[in-house]
Amino acid sequence: MYKNRIHAGEILLDEIIKRGLDKNLSFLFAVPRGGVEIAYPIAKALRKAILPVIIHKIPASYNSELAIGAVSITGEVVLNELAEGEASDYVEAAKEKTIAELERREKAFGLKFDYSVVKKKNILIVDDGIATGETLFLAAKTLKALNPAKLYVFVPVASLEGYEKLKQLGEVICPIVDRYFYAVSPYYDEFPQLTEETVKKYIQESLKFAE
Repeated sequence: MYKNRIHAGEILLDEIIKRGLDKNLSFLFAVPRGGVEIAYPIAKALRKAILPVIIHKIPASYNSELAIGAVSITGEVVLNELAEGEASDYVEAAKEKTIAELERREKAFGLKFDYSVVKKKNILIVDDGIATGETLFLAAKTLKALNPAKLYVFVPVASLEGYEKLKQLGEVICPIVDRYFYAVSPYYDEFPQLTEETVKKYIQESLKFAE
């Protein structure tokens, strides 16, 4: 059990140092919004900027809360089985609309990053937990496609399903893997929703650490 995301980030920092990864890590990535708060104590200790890997779901035509897939800021797309029942025109239009939202969020966070520089570098990506793993899987897949030397995924808690899924892409470090997992929030005493402004503040402060 974690007190909050900052505490969980400190636990992950201990795991990073224990494995000696702090000595040869080039970039620290995080999935907004919760992953950015997890990354904050890591960024502060390792003097790294927090680099957001922005992912957004593609909603179903009949239910905006239901995801038929997701898109990353680099244009990487993952569709699930629900997308098979959608018209191709709708899927394409929804993808374009989603990419526009990703670009808006990137601008709101105040950081533009050239992802090509991660090639042959050791990189780490964090999030506040893995349920199905789809969002973090796409984020990790986006980074994996850029050919880093090594990709590490660090999360405080995960479902067994999500943990096994992420292991396909890189080394996954997770202190709590629960086969009876049903949601991320019960593993935290405090688990508030974060605003874009709060996420931006963490990112901008981390840029000062990295100077």
